[in-house]
Amino acid sequence: MGRINLTMQMSLDGIVSNEDQWMMLSEEILEDYFEYYKRVDTIVVGGNTYFSMAEHWQHAEEFSSNSLERSLAQYINRIPKIVISHSELDLVWRNSQQIIAKDSQFVISEVEKLKNDAEFISVESGVKTWQLFIRDNLFDDLWILVHPIVVSQGERLFSLAEKQSALNLMKTKTYKNGVLGLYYKK
Repeated sequence: MGRINLTMQMSLDGIVSNEDQWMMLSEEILEDYFEYYKRVDTIVVGGNTYFSMAEHWQHAEEFSSNSLERSLAQYINRIPKIVISHSELDLVWRNSQQIIAKDSQFVISEVEKLKNDAEFISVESGVKTWQLFIRDNLFDDLWILVHPIVVSQGERLFSLAEKQSALNLMKTKTYKNGVLGLYYKK
């Protein structure tokens, strides 16, 4: 049985939405993401962020000025992707499949099947998808990059958590740009 890892960017005040407006990526962080994706065999994304992620990574593969980001994009674009949404989408990102979220129980069942078929699943976005995985206890690991910025408005990761969950801090890393990487296991 595989592992499900939630990975995201978070502000110091716990905001995880609109991260493209405030996150501070660096070469050092991209290097760690490249190592991370070497383990990933399936990516899960929500329907609300699917198109922006697809556009970014497909464009970055050819046109990024950063050679590491181009290599990372090539790698990510090859990995199978599962899109969870409430309605059917026109899948534009290669290696994409869709789970139509009929109801919560159906999504849980589909995720459990996925977990039986994959070794390491990375849940990339978006806020509603992460909240679903947290609320329904569908994750094993959590990798959060905490950015040294107070955003003050936006969606918080754990706002839909219905019960207390103990996590074990397995690893930390402080990046040169002040970002703090926190890796937890349940």
